[in-house]
Amino acid sequence: TFAVIIFFAGARSYVADTSAYIKMFNDYPLFQNAHDVIFASNAREPGFRLFSILIKTYISDNYTVWLSIIAVISGICVMIPLYKYSCNFGVSAFLFMASCQFTWMFNGMRQYLVIAILFAFSNWIVEKKWIRYITLVLFLTTIHRTAIAMIPMYFIVNGEPWNKRTTLVILTVILCIVFAGNVLNLFDSVMMQSDYATGYSEFKKSDDGVNIITIIISAIPVVISYIFRKELSDRYTPIMKISTNMSIIAVCVYIISKITNSGILVGRMAIYFTTYNLILLPWLIDTAFKSKEKMLMKYTMIICYLALFYYQMEISFNGFGYVSKILNMNY
Repeated sequence: TFAVIIFFAGARSYVADTSAYIKMFNDYPLFQNAHDVIFASNAREPGFRLFSILIKTYISDNYTVWLSIIAVISGICVMIPLYKYSCNFGVSAFLFMASCQFTWMFNGMRQYLVIAILFAFSNWIVEKKWIRYITLVLFLTTIHRTAIAMIPMYFIVNGEPWNKRTTLVILTVILCIVFAGNVLNLFDSVMMQSDYATGYSEFKKSDDGVNIITIIISAIPVVISYIFRKELSDRYTPIMKISTNMSIIAVCVYIISKITNSGILVGRMAIYFTTYNLILLPWLIDTAFKSKEKMLMKYTMIICYLALFYYQMEISFNGFGYVSKILNMNY
């Protein structure tokens, strides 16, 4: 099921930020001469540099091999939890494609590599193996710093859906909305002092936050789980409790992204949480609704997500685009 997307993600040459990654890989030295590159003071991702340099030195200096290895890791790490936890793997795989989450394997692959690996180890959250999970998060921060946000999230999502923790998160978002101006000023101050300062200044000129359609789509599982919270309270499995809480946090992040006009930086954080919707939504439809309603909801979901796919790919992404030298493709 995932082989096709893994294949094309690995074979790409110029898609979104791929050209920048390829240049970076081509500029990396071999391992014997890599000390200064890996431990450079401006290196935000020493783990990713080391990983890439080891591939270049001991496997291949062809960037297609490097991209393919990352695509295989990312794709399999997303696939395994879906196969293990989803009540309908086919629907979850469909949502992965139709929601355009697969595009993260083409654009922003370093962050998505971290997201996929953490998703693969969701069982450590379920089993409350917090030392292992936090150790993994700290390791993954050497690949992408945003992973550090998952440490407090581990403690927030480990609880009953719609409990006091959930209320606290929602109240925090409401306060952000009320004091939007102060939040935006604080966010600007933090970002301008970070490694992303230059990029943030450029992005801010055209960034108006996450699309409202994205927020609505992401909120659907949250709305269903809230409406049927009493009926579902004794039917939640540990992974579904975690997935519900992750989904709530995703919507909150998207809302904060909208009010701070930061879809590129803050909005990207939500993908850490929306991945769990791939498990949650099929379960909610199968569990919350009766047989006739269930079929109606499934068909409605399919139609809506196909419409979303068309909107995202053709209008929002302007066709997205795909170039592969090795496949002689230019779309």
